[in-house]
Amino acid sequence: MRCHTLLLLIFLLFAASVHAVAQSPDTTVVSTEKSKGIIPIPVLYYTPDTKLGFGAALIGFFKLQSKTDSTYTRLSTVKLIADYTLNKQTDQWLEWNIFTRNEKYLLRGELRHRIYTDRFYGTSNNSSVDNEEKYEYDLIGTKLAGIKRIGNKTFFGPDLQLTKYYNLKTNPIAEDRPSQLEEQQVSGYQGGINNGLGLIFMIDSRDNVSYASRGVFLEASGYGFGSYLGGDFSYSNYNLNFSKYFQLKGNHILASNTVLNINTNEVPFMRMATLGGDRLLRGYARSRYMARNVAATQVEYRFPVWRRFGMAAFTGIGDVFDSTSDLKLKELKYTIGTGLRFALNPKEKINVRVDAGYGKEGANFFVVLGEAF
Repeated sequence: MRCHTLLLLIFLLFAASVHAVAQSPDTTVVSTEKSKGIIPIPVLYYTPDTKLGFGAALIGFFKLQSKTDSTYTRLSTVKLIADYTLNKQTDQWLEWNIFTRNEKYLLRGELRHRIYTDRFYGTSNNSSVDNEEKYEYDLIGTKLAGIKRIGNKTFFGPDLQLTKYYNLKTNPIAEDRPSQLEEQQVSGYQGGINNGLGLIFMIDSRDNVSYASRGVFLEASGYGFGSYLGGDFSYSNYNLNFSKYFQLKGNHILASNTVLNINTNEVPFMRMATLGGDRLLRGYARSRYMARNVAATQVEYRFPVWRRFGMAAFTGIGDVFDSTSDLKLKELKYTIGTGLRFALNPKEKINVRVDAGYGKEGANFFVVLGEAF
């Protein structure tokens, strides 16, 4: 796909989203209740790549009161997760999403160190499970965004991303089949430094950032990665993420989400656009499909069941692609599924979710803190 066509597509989707926001009423709810706390959560899981994994998570949450009246911001959260597996893999991850007083700024970011084993199938929307290859890597990185409120529900600001992939080790697909990452010298197959700076434009009228029941979330961003920040890869990245929430009768919620991710030039494979995982088309394993770009949309119906328990039903469709000619109706990926929700904090709707998604290649299961969108 040529660059000007990509930019036109992004502009049209962005304009349509802004129009939808402009036509919707202001649904932002300013809280008048103080709220803060810390929730400890034990972590225990098993996967073929990690064997038994165990650890702990802490979720801190709070609202800051205005200096001029009795109102509070929407919920701010800080999450810390640390785990260890019997395959000697570790993951330490600190993530924050903080509203300052009167929501003048949104401070968002993460610090992460990871020693992990992952899978690579190829870089196209028709990659085969027969090409599954395991690779190992270490990661250390940070994301730092300071987004200023520039109008009603509207934020704008810079985002810095610094990541180093190192100790990357490829493995043969089989005894008689070498590593495709190494054989094809896919960008990033030896690891490297991925540093970039971008700008975020955001409209956020959700009533609750952890579990919205009404409102709109729109984020459009663009980044430049390259040697000017000490990086090893030079490319551009453009994103559009648009969600809308409708409260039906009672606490029944209909939520929709559309995602567009476009990359140009020398994007490393570990930062390519992907389908699969616990957020986008949950019927596929994480990074099952990857290419230069992705476009997808999904819908989820959420409803209460009993006390702290709720459920969700979801479906979605989309695909990865290098150019628009790769997009074919018969190749589109779909997912349908259902999930269980347990409220760690019913008042602030901080949930653990267990999702089972089904796609073209079978079922996948995920246990995650927070909603997919």
